[in-house]
Amino acid sequence: MKKDIYYCIVLSDSQLDFLAGSKYGIDRMKILKCLIDAATIKETKYEKKGFAITLHIGQAALSEVELATRLGYDKKTVSRLLDKMAVLGIVTSEQTNRTSIHTIHCVSVWYADNQKILNPHYVSVKERHNHFCEIGEDGNGENCIAADVPNVENVKSDTATCCDDGQPSLSLISDSNVHNGDGA
Repeated sequence: MKKDIYYCIVLSDSQLDFLAGSKYGIDRMKILKCLIDAATIKETKYEKKGFAITLHIGQAALSEVELATRLGYDKKTVSRLLDKMAVLGIVTSEQTNRTSIHTIHCVSVWYADNQKILNPHYVSVKERHNHFCEIGEDGNGENCIAADVPNVENVKSDTATCCDDGQPSLSLISDSNVHNGDGA
């Protein structure tokens, strides 16, 4: 039985616009959901054919081939979408010799078993705004956001209100994890 997990997902307008869009039948939000579902919520040792790494909270180990196979998409398409997600600051991906490590930046908190699990890789809206023009335009006339800034400040995040009372007011909650499907 899968335990109830809730997510505080914070997206900017440009990030949400990108994820809500679809081109050639590719559901971009489905790719993000797959990455979030695969992300660890506690430090986990990952081993694969002589390769070992410790995955930290908010990281997922999935090769682009595995991700493409799970979703039924072409590997090159998945690769391009992950690159665009990195430019937008949603996730970053690092290639290793055996897999890819994806770091989720748009989830601020997971709630599992009535525990709040903070994502140390979350990039707050304030940090996104401060770094908005740091890397300029992406060649398509769209502004880019620096994605390699970890959330290390000891200040209240932009989800502090939703996280303190347990009701995510600024977040999207996964439909599959809502009690009885009634949103309560």
